[in-house]
Amino acid sequence: MVGFPRVHAGEEVNLYILVTESVIVAMVIVPALCALAATAGQWLLYQGFNDEVTEERGIARAVPYLDRVPSIVRRRVGADRMAFINRQFDRYGGKAICLSNATPGLRGLMSAIAGLNGYPQRRFVLLSALGNAIYMVILVAVANGLLEAVRFLPDVEQLLTTIAR
Repeated sequence: MVGFPRVHAGEEVNLYILVTESVIVAMVIVPALCALAATAGQWLLYQGFNDEVTEERGIARAVPYLDRVPSIVRRRVGADRMAFINRQFDRYGGKAICLSNATPGLRGLMSAIAGLNGYPQRRFVLLSALGNAIYMVILVAVANGLLEAVRFLPDVEQLLTTIAR
């Protein structure tokens, strides 16, 4: 009879702890899913601005006139500015994608520029995912720091009863 392979009892305990331990879920699984979702969203934005991407279904069919966006952006930015952007992106593109995704307020900014420049799709997705992972590590570290700081705050109820006396 063919069935599932037998898992050793020690491995069962490890799997149980991995699935049920809320710290692991909060500190690893949720940030990983958030980084994955952010990368997927940036990839869609990249595709919307990339002239080289041709798709029969998906975002291009769902959003009317999406194929016109890159030419409209290029026309509004102007040839001189676009040439400058292209030179800078050719020089710092990979670093800029990763760094902008790891920086609050700049996340996803480089997706449109990478698409307009025809940056290689696989490299864009990898660098975007790396930047998003760094961002999630920073968020988890800040959250842990705040949780540690809260532990040192005085008990509010005790403080209020002391003041009321």
